[in-house]
Amino acid sequence: MATVTEGGIQGASFGGTGSNIGAGDVSSQGSDTGFSAQGKEQVKRFTGATRDRVYHQVDSRKDELVKGLQGFISTLENASQNADGMSQQVLHGAVGYIRKFSDRIENGTTEELLQDARQFVREKPAPFFAGCVALGFLAARVLKE
Repeated sequence: MATVTEGGIQGASFGGTGSNIGAGDVSSQGSDTGFSAQGKEQVKRFTGATRDRVYHQVDSRKDELVKGLQGFISTLENASQNADGMSQQVLHGAVGYIRKFSDRIENGTTEELLQDARQFVREKPAPFFAGCVALGFLAARVLKE
């Protein structure tokens, strides 16, 4: 059985198989640093692989999102043709903003879009949190029904 000493583990054996794991003093700083470095390297590889998978998923779904936004733009354009006065101006402004957003999604890489989102949240946190609250209310409405 292993005994824990100040700074390390001594004489660890594994389940009676006769193989000693860590036989001897493992308290040296060099071993601890090497073990920590290996752990850190494994975490870096894992997070890198995970990030690559997420980016791939986002890239594969960008086209679907852009098509949906373009359909929404055409619906708003039709509505603006039937509107008059102030509502027509508001709809034209919304169409322009959504078209710009759609183009940015279509032409930007996932990393660029993520950087833009981070920058927006840092520069304008109030609209971001207001949007989160609005999405929360909308989700509650949808899930309630």
